[in-house]
Amino acid sequence: MTVVDFVALVMVPITVLATATGVMVGVGLGTKKNRLATISVLQAHTFGAPRLEQFSQLWSSYFETLFGKEILARRQLITVPLFTLLVSAGFFLTWVLYVYIFKSQTSSLFVSLPPTMRQAAHDFYTKGVIATIALVFCAIQLTKLSVRGGKKSGFCSSWFYILAAFSIVVIYFLFSIVVHFFRVEDMVWLYAELAPTDPLPVMPYAPFSNMASSLSLFHPPTTIHVTSQGWYATYFMPEPLIFYCAATAQASLLGIAVSYQVAAALEKIKLASIGFLNLVGTPEANAASVVIFIVIGLLAIPVIILSIGAILTGG
Repeated sequence: MTVVDFVALVMVPITVLATATGVMVGVGLGTKKNRLATISVLQAHTFGAPRLEQFSQLWSSYFETLFGKEILARRQLITVPLFTLLVSAGFFLTWVLYVYIFKSQTSSLFVSLPPTMRQAAHDFYTKGVIATIALVFCAIQLTKLSVRGGKKSGFCSSWFYILAAFSIVVIYFLFSIVVHFFRVEDMVWLYAELAPTDPLPVMPYAPFSNMASSLSLFHPPTTIHVTSQGWYATYFMPEPLIFYCAATAQASLLGIAVSYQVAAALEKIKLASIGFLNLVGTPEANAASVVIFIVIGLLAIPVIILSIGAILTGG
């Protein structure tokens, strides 16, 4: 570490502490009337926290209207498949637009889809969509349980976040099982058609290493198999589509959790600000602030000397 790096590193906490104590001294020297007026303004200010909570409650009500309040509401027989088809079509359309806008080598849109994209649409809407509907159904039921737990114990309670985390983990586990099944199915089909005498390789179940490929909507993963007849690639192209459909089904759960957490953080910032203003202005706080400010100034002297030395020596 050079002298310049050391000085830059040391100046960060010194600057922060100097700024904080400077504010303490400045506010402490202000009038009590101004501090009380500021505290009353802060107490009346909500920082938008009630709006976030209302937004979460509205989001939750729309979710229950669409899929029902009960775990096995009959309306889900229609809404879950319709939701899955609409969401998958939206993500597939995004993929198509990405290819035509950013990857197309021609200026015309009236050209046929790439073979991989046509294969992806065929795979998804012939066999992948059934598994996706089942996965989305499970995601919605777990979301209902989490929302119900949040309403009973509070959306900022540890129980709600345990339920939310449990729901996300379970859905990703089910998703990884579904994708692994399709990958094994493709592998078995390839060996049966092209290399029937070869022994089937063992395809490891690796949910964590496959997470990155599941997130890549525009670059679906492939698997290379080395057979006696040559090298062949197998893939289940709609894998990211299934992942994003399941993630969208749990978006309401994440939205509620984030909204209430932000609202709680805003409330804590408000209370901390009021506590800060209540603290400053007392003789003890003023004296401590002045002493800390002087100590920081003394500590900054050798840093300043090092800075001057670094400038003069070029180091």
